[in-house]
This record gives sequence, C-alpha cells and structure tokens, in this order.
Amino acid sequence: MLSANPGVILDAQYHDFDEQAERLIGFDQTYLQLTPGPFTGRFLSCFLSDNISIHLEHCTQALEQSVTGSVDVVTIGVLASAGEDFCLNGGAFTSDTVMIAMPGSTFHLHSPVEGAVIAILIQKDFLQSHPGLSDQTLNWLFAPGFGTELLNAPQLARRIREDVVQALQSASFDGTGQASAANIGEALLAGLVSKLSLETAGQGSSLSNMIGAPSYEKFIAGRDVIHRNWEKIHSVDDLLAQTGGGRRTLQNSFASHVTLGPLSYHRVLRLHMARRALRDPSQFRASIGDIAARHGFWNWSQFTKLYHSHFGQLPSDTRVEAGQLN
Repeated sequence: MLSANPGVILDAQYHDFDEQAERLIGFDQTYLQLTPGPFTGRFLSCFLSDNISIHLEHCTQALEQSVTGSVDVVTIGVLASAGEDFCLNGGAFTSDTVMIAMPGSTFHLHSPVEGAVIAILIQKDFLQSHPGLSDQTLNWLFAPGFGTELLNAPQLARRIREDVVQALQSASFDGTGQASAANIGEALLAGLVSKLSLETAGQGSSLSNMIGAPSYEKFIAGRDVIHRNWEKIHSVDDLLAQTGGGRRTLQNSFASHVTLGPLSYHRVLRLHMARRALRDPSQFRASIGDIAARHGFWNWSQFTKLYHSHFGQLPSDTRVEAGQLN
C-alpha cells in the first residue's frame, strides 16, 4: 500500500494482471497481456463519496481489456498523460479525447506499454439529477442507445486531468476525512458537469464519435471466434471458415488492433488460459504437463519456453506463487 491517506485512497502495485483486473468492484474485466515480459501494474482509487470516485491505472505491458461497466455507474475516462495512443472500440483514444461509458455498456480497450488512464466513476442517478447539467447534455447522455462514446475534446480532456490531479492532491492528506472527501468530490463533479455542458452546447449531433472502424468489426468477429472455439482453430483457414472474408483483411485487422496476427493471438490466449489453470487451487492436483496439453501445448519444452518468454517466469514458478497465495 502506497497511499498517504488510506481512509480515502487505496494505492497498490500488482504483479499479476488478473489480480489487477479484479480491482474495480462492480465491473466485469478481463485482461490479456499482449507484450512479453513480467507484468507490473499500479491501481490507485480515491473514494470521495458513495457517488463519485477516481481511479488511475498504469501497466508496464500492453493489454487487451474487455470491460463491462457497472449497471448504475457512468464512467468518464481520459489518458493520464500524453504518450502512445490507446484504442477504444476501434477508435484512437488519445490525450485529446474523452471516453464516456454509460451503465452496463461493454467496450474493448487496447492499452500500450506503459499506458496510464484515469477513470471517474459517477453514480447514474447522482449525475442525472445534478443541477449543473444542461438539458441538452442531459438529453444527449441519457438518450436511448448511448453506450460508449469517444469524443474529440482536447480542452475538456486537459481540464479533466487538471481537476483530477487537484482532487487527488487535496484528498491525499492524512487529515482528510469522509466529509472533506465528499466536498472534494462535489467540487470535482460540479466542474466536470459544467465543462461537459459547455462542450456540448450548440454542437448536438456534430460531437465526434470516432468508434467502429470496419477493420475493428472484422477483428472483433475473429477474436470472438477464437475465444469461443479456440480448440478448433489450427490455421488461418480454420478461422476464415467461420468469419468469412479474405486472409489479408483478417490478418491486417488483428495487426491494427492488438499488434498480433490471429494465430499469435490464439497462442497468447491459450497461454493465458494455461496460466489461469496453474493458479487455480481446484486444479493443483493436475500436473503442469497435463494443463499444457489441455490447452494445446503438446511439447513440454516448447511450452515452457513460450510461457517463460511471455510472462517472465516458469510455469512452475506460477504454481508456487499461487500456492503461497492460497
């Protein structure tokens, strides 16, 4: 724990992406590490009240993240700093853009190496009834079919980052109690709804939604087939038989959105499945070789080499660590 004010701020480091994925309570998140090497992550949460919280996440490895939001929380996200872009539902998530995800919406996020993102979580009813929210913005946000939007709003993104930093600095003192934290949260939300209302004023349908490139749709179709039927995929032709389209189009869609080819992605998924099995106490009686074979790795030495290259540790080390945790 790293925080100066544990009553308000929870700040922790992680060396396992699955443990970090479980950190955001009420959200269904799965992470797939895309780049090779040991994982280190940091997840800071600042709980300002029951209605608003701030979360800052940093990861040393590139990740594919599939996220389904809480059914009663609106998520507003910005990148923590200028750097390599994220990819959100096929759109470029940059330091100039703002993500808005309504309750229960599902989105797909590709975060780069050393990526850091800020998320502000606001209770839906609390936001909906806030007096500072203009009627136009209220109708836009809560219109039927509003799921996840990615807005091109450089000034809004910058101001959100500045306001979050100020709120975190104010809440970091040991003497900040729940009442003071709630006041900080109210000030943060008042500024946010005011700036969002100004951003949307007079723009209406001209607000940019940069999501849903055709290559992304092709990638998602292939990805979903691999996740559902990974045991039946042995070649690109097997995948094309279930998705249709051309080989080059499929390969380019994967390269664009996860920087891997479809078969490399298939192998990375199987490595993750094997890792989760190795960490599962209910499977401790199964040998490492059996778990490897169950996930399509029939050559023990090759599995060990691939596993060590991708996760930075041997399969046996993963099992030892899991045993210590349990």
